[in-house]
Amino acid sequence: MKVRTVLSLTALAALTACANVKDVRDRDPVFYGATQRSAEDYTNCVAESWKNLGINFERKTVRNGFELIQQDSLGVEAVLTTTHWKGKTETRLSTRIARRDQTIIEPANLCL
Repeated sequence: MKVRTVLSLTALAALTACANVKDVRDRDPVFYGATQRSAEDYTNCVAESWKNLGINFERKTVRNGFELIQQDSLGVEAVLTTTHWKGKTETRLSTRIARRDQTIIEPANLCL
């Protein structure tokens, strides 16, 4: 009985530790910027840089732009959202854990 309770609590704790895209996107950004590039060009630049660094990510189309979503076994690690609105392209990068911030921020900054 005690073992089953402990296993249930462990499973529940593991599930609540998983982060989703909305959780990470709603966090304060670790990087924010604006560029003259289109949202697609900027996203392609960052995606190519991340790919060359061996970072696994998924690209999704969102309203007026794109998102690059980097995740691991515990869920979403980082979300880069780039949108174009009223002639301006803005990007913001939010992360769940600060350990890899610099690795993914640098390409986001250089592609501006």
